[in-house]
Amino acid sequence: MMKSILALTAGIFIGIAFTICGVAFANKQHQTPITESELRYPVKATLYRFKLNKENIATYHEWVQWHHDEYGPMIKTLERERMYFESVFRDTVNTPDEIYWLSINGEGGETSNTSTLEIDKKHNEYMKKILVKGSGSVLKTEFSLIPDFITQSITEHQRDN
Repeated sequence: MMKSILALTAGIFIGIAFTICGVAFANKQHQTPITESELRYPVKATLYRFKLNKENIATYHEWVQWHHDEYGPMIKTLERERMYFESVFRDTVNTPDEIYWLSINGEGGETSNTSTLEIDKKHNEYMKKILVKGSGSVLKTEFSLIPDFITQSITEHQRDN
């Protein structure tokens, strides 16, 4: 009886080990490195800096909350912009009147300025209120490091759309 239990246990462990090795081997076969030339729309990372209108800081906080409240609908607007990631930062200690906007996107996407969507129109109205006109600048990108799994995911996404 004890030998049967040991044989069954050993068989289960050997089966699991072979399954794990098989899956790992199959995954390794499909993880061929993707070159940047395979991307239909090359990916770029951009960091922008804007001055906030000090008279409209309450409106800025309203805008931030609106992004939290409308997260789902806002995510849906990113596709037409070929936007893969965006985030806004604010240094509340040293430069509280500035925000930084990081975007990672495929080249050639549309902007919110060309959109007919109400959510984009509302976003543009907020921008007019909270940003100091002409204060935007683009920080120079020195380099970007994008792991293969992200490049692979973006490439597959671009193939499907």
